[in-house]
Amino acid sequence: MRYSHQTFATAFVILLAATGARSSQAQYVLRTIDVPGAASTYLQSNNDAAAIVGCDDVAGFASDNVSFLLIQGVVIPFGYPGSQSTCAVGNSNSGEITGSFLDQSGVRHGFSLCGKSHTTIDYPGAVFTVASVANMSGIVVGYYYDGSAFHGFELQGGVFSNIDPPGAVSSIAGAINDSGQVAGIYTLASGATQGYLLSSGIFTPIDFPGAASINALSLNGSGQIVGIYTDGSGVRHGFTDFGGVFSSFDYPGAASTELYSINDSGQLVGDWFGPLGYPDGHGFLATPVNGPNGPTSGSAPMCAIPQNALEPSDDDAGLPGPGHAAEPAAQHRKRRGH
Repeated sequence: MRYSHQTFATAFVILLAATGARSSQAQYVLRTIDVPGAASTYLQSNNDAAAIVGCDDVAGFASDNVSFLLIQGVVIPFGYPGSQSTCAVGNSNSGEITGSFLDQSGVRHGFSLCGKSHTTIDYPGAVFTVASVANMSGIVVGYYYDGSAFHGFELQGGVFSNIDPPGAVSSIAGAINDSGQVAGIYTLASGATQGYLLSSGIFTPIDFPGAASINALSLNGSGQIVGIYTDGSGVRHGFTDFGGVFSSFDYPGAASTELYSINDSGQLVGDWFGPLGYPDGHGFLATPVNGPNGPTSGSAPMCAIPQNALEPSDDDAGLPGPGHAAEPAAQHRKRRGH
């Protein structure tokens, strides 16, 4: 696999308000982002400096993940030191990158990276741990598996706290913004899956009208939420929840679409899939057609990974050094850390 270019495809999309919600429309310019040589590319998180993190599959399997940072048109591949695979899923406004990695024994751990500083995150007694994202205060949220169910957590100052909505038999904390609001996913005893917003200690369910299940995966400083819902036919779609107004988001021509992140400028990142599903995954960036709603300087955040800052892990074997420029190319050529 070689990291030397990206494949960009630009299109326009209109978000139509979901049935049962207020009428609302928002237009975006879409750009497909593929890492050449990868079986699939998954974009996971974008911050206010227009830096994007993601991971890609060498051969279409999660055990072959390689992570990358995309900033100012440059792709920087990296792996957690000593790991056999790494998937970055969070990228804070300070540039702190979070996610999970497989160690040489096949055990999954959460991690945090800031420049050359790296920290392993393991919830005490957990079978495995995933760190979803951090905020500017360094508070990390994520989830762990205890052998029978998933549970969300918050990590602040080295102390873990559980995040489980009332009535949940399983839950995941997927996002935290700089105000400390948390968004995530939980499952009820009935098997129904819902999103939630945790704000000032109060849990509020997030239900997309008519959805069979819903995953709330990101929220920005304005409390705008994005995620994924599944319709009655089992097809996955992206969604936005802007002040209680729900809109469906589908990449044109895709068999399914997933939204994973929104920054304070209103830019979205996610993935679209062809008929083969996950083996045919492509990342995309969606920018409001009237321009970002705030600054997107593209300048390196304070924690940006400089070239050769991290030791290559086994999944980086044979790759050229990081820092290769991305180039526009011809039209078209989740998973959250596990």
